[in-house]
Amino acid sequence: MQIFLYLCTRKMINLLSRIWKSSSARNVGKLLSANVFAQLLGILVYPILTRMYAPEEFALLSLFTSILGVAVLVATGEYQYAIVLPKEEEKARALVKLSGTIMLVVVGVFCLSLPFSSSIVSLFHAPELAHWWWAMPLSVAVIGSWNILNYWYIRRKAFTRISGYQVSQSALSAGAKIGLGALGQLHGGMILASVMAPLLSILISIGLAWKKHLSELFSSPATPMKEVAREYANFPKYNLPHALVNSLAQAMPVWLLTPVFGLKEVGMFSLAMMASYVPLSIIARACYQVLFQKVSVLVQDRQPITSVLRQFMFGMSAVLLVGMGAIYWVMPQLVTFLFGTEWLESASIIRALYPYLVLTPICGTICFLSDVFGKQKAALWMEAAYVLMMGVALETGIHCGGFMTSIWLLSWTRFAYLLVQMVWFLSLVRNYHKTLS
Repeated sequence: MQIFLYLCTRKMINLLSRIWKSSSARNVGKLLSANVFAQLLGILVYPILTRMYAPEEFALLSLFTSILGVAVLVATGEYQYAIVLPKEEEKARALVKLSGTIMLVVVGVFCLSLPFSSSIVSLFHAPELAHWWWAMPLSVAVIGSWNILNYWYIRRKAFTRISGYQVSQSALSAGAKIGLGALGQLHGGMILASVMAPLLSILISIGLAWKKHLSELFSSPATPMKEVAREYANFPKYNLPHALVNSLAQAMPVWLLTPVFGLKEVGMFSLAMMASYVPLSIIARACYQVLFQKVSVLVQDRQPITSVLRQFMFGMSAVLLVGMGAIYWVMPQLVTFLFGTEWLESASIIRALYPYLVLTPICGTICFLSDVFGKQKAALWMEAAYVLMMGVALETGIHCGGFMTSIWLLSWTRFAYLLVQMVWFLSLVRNYHKTLS
């Protein structure tokens, strides 16, 4: 038994050593360190915000960002994902310009919607949102621009620039929310801060990266945009509907629960999602950005990818099982300590979301596999079926059980979908390896 434990320990140490020495691990480390720091800022600021802003303000922010999330997807046609893929720099530059052109058109359309803001927000039973509709086209322009730059940075392996944006955006957002709250801007202050922080962060990023990474976008020739638009047409054809369906899935709880249960209950749900899902999704995003670039290069060169994915999934699963398992038992005490006793309901919501949260970092990281292997159409149909199931689950909870029943049904529906999705991703990898033999 001792020999067995010794061999297992040595194997684990050797595995961790190889992971640490790899360039992928170092890049993940850069992004993770920035994300951890940004998340620590969030953890530090939430106890202040929950004692300054009412739950209704958290719900209003969630409603704003859920609409923005759908709009931003349309703003680039999802062509930004293709920036990493071509070997030719000319095509990559053309994809950047194509994405930017589409974004400017969408921003113009949102500017035209400003006179009709009251009618638009009445669909969500939130008239307070009309006062902040002017920020929607500005936010679409800023977030859309960052999405484009982010994938250009990934292509250039400029992970420091990505980390810098994440840290500055988080710091500016936290500071602005506290500052506006202290000045008495308690109605809409969180939305205003969430608009201005990414604007300032992207201006800083452009200034720092212009000479080394961005100037060539305008000084060097690029492939005609029509050519790359046709070559990578699968991204708007399949990825965009897929992303829209995914974004609707994220927004659906807020959109459906707000008219029935009101802003206060949805505010509790919004805080629960920010305190649980957001940290996990940030970690997944950091791993995704590095693994996407690494796996894309390996597939282009017809190299195996199993070891890269196995190392990630093994390490992530171990961290999740230990970390989330320990936090579960102290969740009520942790929530009331951090956010105040009036937010205790958010602890119950987080616990109800656990089945779904456990799989989020793993599936969120490897979701690029459908793009790498050209399976966007199948991914779209899977996502569409998932949204339909989630809509049924929420409506069942609303009409039969109430608010918490809706949350439980939502969680288990999402868990079932992510489990099926993970099995499918692994089958794509197995099929790819069969073609190498």
